[in-house]
Amino acid sequence: MDDYFIDNTYADNPESDKRHEGNSFQGGGMRDIENVMEILTRTALDLAYSSEKLVYLHVLVIHLLAWDIDLEVIAAENSYISATSAEKALVFDLLSVILDSEVREVENFMDNIQADIVDARHKIFSCRHSTELVRSMEEKLHDSEESLKKTREKFVEVKLQSVKLQRASTAFRIENWKEDKSMRFSANGQLSNVDANSKRQTAEPKRNILRMLEKSLARELDLEKKLSELSKNEEQLKLKLHYTEQVTFRMEEAAEVVWGRFLEAENSAEVLMGIAKELVGRLQIVQFNVNGSLQREAELKSELLYCRRQLDAKDTALRKLESSIAEHVTKSSEVPPLMEKVKSLEEQLKRSELRLKHSNALNEEIHEQLSEMEIIAESLKENIFEAESRAETAEAKVTQITDTNLELTEEINFLKSHRDSNSEKVSLLEKQVRELEIQLQHSKISSEVSQEQQNMLYSAIWDMETLIEDLKSKVSKAESKTESAEEHCMILSETNMELSKEISFLRSREKGLEASLNQVNSSNAANAKEINLRTRLIMDTLRELSRERKRIQNQLFSLMRENKILVEKLRNAKSNAPINVCKDGDVDKKVLFSESNLSNETLGKASEEAMLSKSSQVDKVFEDASPHEIEVGSSHPAHESSDLVSKLQVKRTKLAGQTNRLLNFKAILVAVIAVMVMYLLHKKKYVPFENF
Repeated sequence: MDDYFIDNTYADNPESDKRHEGNSFQGGGMRDIENVMEILTRTALDLAYSSEKLVYLHVLVIHLLAWDIDLEVIAAENSYISATSAEKALVFDLLSVILDSEVREVENFMDNIQADIVDARHKIFSCRHSTELVRSMEEKLHDSEESLKKTREKFVEVKLQSVKLQRASTAFRIENWKEDKSMRFSANGQLSNVDANSKRQTAEPKRNILRMLEKSLARELDLEKKLSELSKNEEQLKLKLHYTEQVTFRMEEAAEVVWGRFLEAENSAEVLMGIAKELVGRLQIVQFNVNGSLQREAELKSELLYCRRQLDAKDTALRKLESSIAEHVTKSSEVPPLMEKVKSLEEQLKRSELRLKHSNALNEEIHEQLSEMEIIAESLKENIFEAESRAETAEAKVTQITDTNLELTEEINFLKSHRDSNSEKVSLLEKQVRELEIQLQHSKISSEVSQEQQNMLYSAIWDMETLIEDLKSKVSKAESKTESAEEHCMILSETNMELSKEISFLRSREKGLEASLNQVNSSNAANAKEINLRTRLIMDTLRELSRERKRIQNQLFSLMRENKILVEKLRNAKSNAPINVCKDGDVDKKVLFSESNLSNETLGKASEEAMLSKSSQVDKVFEDASPHEIEVGSSHPAHESSDLVSKLQVKRTKLAGQTNRLLNFKAILVAVIAVMVMYLLHKKKYVPFENF
């Protein structure tokens, strides 16, 4: 019974359940599984214990039923109840009361087992890590539930039997009370008869005897009253002792719980100090990271400024290049360095983007660390609230204990005033009360220590809050700096976008320039081909002109030779003309015939000089000739010679005009062709850049 009471007190203790639940919720994973296994084993043992106890109670019920039958038989057979039957009735009554109390305890115990099973089921549903363990635990739970159902069925049977026995015991008590009352009335009647006989026999001594008897009866009645009161007081004291034992046991448990909580508070304080140290270390690391990030931001800013300067310089360079490209399109050697510069700019932009990504990653890591710090601070606050709640519960229990002690002292004082025989029990109670007072003092001291520890915890929490506020301020500063860095990054990204647009525009310009250069080169090649063809044509024409000039010069030389020959012939003719005129009268005809023949032969080959020399020779001939010859020949030959001279002059002027015209036309054609070629070349060079 005592073992069962201890087990029941442990099972009925809500603080132990709360502590168990707190430990189970604080653990995670395998710790939860271990707690569930412990609960299952405990429920199995409790079910075995309850089933065994129900078996014993069933045996007790059977014995009580047998006694009930015997008592009913005795009450039916004999109107007078003996001491043994009364003793049996009292034992029956006590056993029925014990059975009732045990049944109630078993009922409470089974309710606690049901609560443990429900708690285990919730924990099994909460932890779904390993399927095999969960299945095994669910099977154990199912088995325990089935065994609990069976025990409940047995318990219901035992409870029904105990209710029947209680009804029978109450009926038996009423009958005994009536019989005792009738016996008392009969005893009083017998005494009255004896007194009458004694009065008749002896008056005075009987009166004395009656007085003595009355006094003895009064004393007996007083003693019976006192005994009844003492029995009641003893029962009350027993109950109070039982309650005080329970209270002391609960106080011991509460003290153990309080000490455990104080130890947990100390451990939690140490853990919090360790966490605070870790937080300080993390804060230092965060500060170091923030300083590193600030330095990196400064470096990035310097690099950004340098990149901006480079971009400005490159913008100016690009503008200069555009101007130089507009001015010097033919200089195609500047295009590859421009491509290299553009590639270098792209590489620098990629590097700046990588650095920006790196800075963003660092900022994200800092935010994650700050969120972890906030979570730790929240967990610390929760632990502090739990410690405060535990301290409040301990204080409430201390107040309850003080109240119970006051009640006990009042009861002890009351017992001292009404009772002298039970001084030993009172002394024991006083000792217990003193021990309880000592425990109260210890609990008060422990509560004061806990309050001091709470104050220390509050101070540590205040320091942690100040540190957290400092960290938050630093984090806000870091966030502002990161926002400024992000703004700079946005500006850089915008500038990079603008630069990329400009670079794409420059690339398109470069492509257009390359296309225009290719067009210019192709047009230059085509123009060069045309110039080569035209130069060849001009050279061919010049060669033909030189050939014609040589031919004309040869013709002129041949004409000069012929003129010389004609002059010689004329001279020879002049030297032979007077002789022929003197000898023969028909000489004029011969001379005229010869002259006409010569003029006919040399009409197509004579030049201007030959004709002049011939005319001069003719004049000389006419001057040297006699008037008769002149008269003879003046009729026909003079007219013919003048016609020949005029024809030759006309032909000479025509030939000279034609040659001069051909030469002038060819020279003009060559000049016009050269001017057209230069104009076309100049126009094709500047046409591709009109779009830019």
